[in-house]
Amino acid sequence: MRLLTDPSLGDDGTISDIPWASVFDPAVNVRALGEIQARGFKAATELVDRFIRMTDRDGAAGSNAASAPNPTVEQDEARNPTTLPDAERLLASWKGIIGQLAQSLRGAASPTQAGTAAFDLTNDNATGQIALEATEPGAVSTEVWLHNGGPTDLGKVWLRCSDLLAHDGTVIPAQMVRFEPDTVPMPARCSRGVTVEVDVADDLPPGCYRGTLLADGHPDVWLPIALTIKPQVS
Repeated sequence: MRLLTDPSLGDDGTISDIPWASVFDPAVNVRALGEIQARGFKAATELVDRFIRMTDRDGAAGSNAASAPNPTVEQDEARNPTTLPDAERLLASWKGIIGQLAQSLRGAASPTQAGTAAFDLTNDNATGQIALEATEPGAVSTEVWLHNGGPTDLGKVWLRCSDLLAHDGTVIPAQMVRFEPDTVPMPARCSRGVTVEVDVADDLPPGCYRGTLLADGHPDVWLPIALTIKPQVS
């Protein structure tokens, strides 16, 4: 039993035939992330150097003025009107660079990609769908993600699936759908991947069997699940 390749692939079944295939190339994505980080570190280094030069200049000015009478605050601001604003702009730039770098790292470390089936248990939201394909009897599987982005431990979560029903009334019973793990602990600020596996019996006719995936204790989140059984090739 195997999952069929996406029909959008090229004639030879490889993703390289797609004009925008580089989006899914892990090597290209790693190089792009490395370039973003390198630019961020370079800019940060330049800001640090500028801050050091500013500190050295202010220190030298302070030592030269040590023997002179202490100026008033107004006199100091009149002689150095841009010192404080420059420091504020420097710190603001530094915070911006750190934020962009953290965002790029967060995106690279994200456990899911756009279009992945997922339950957002904190916000009672669900995205994507469960889609499986089979060409022969056996088991087919895919993955769904559970997210708890909040500060509260949600305890243990069980997934449930309805019967999968074809247009002609043929049914794949819910008992043929399994989850691994079947019980998912969801502490605060965590994500968990769960394998969804469906057994395809020998006597099932080709067709699309549809149902609903639910999370126990979270009545407002659900996902569609569809199993497409292709005709066997002689």
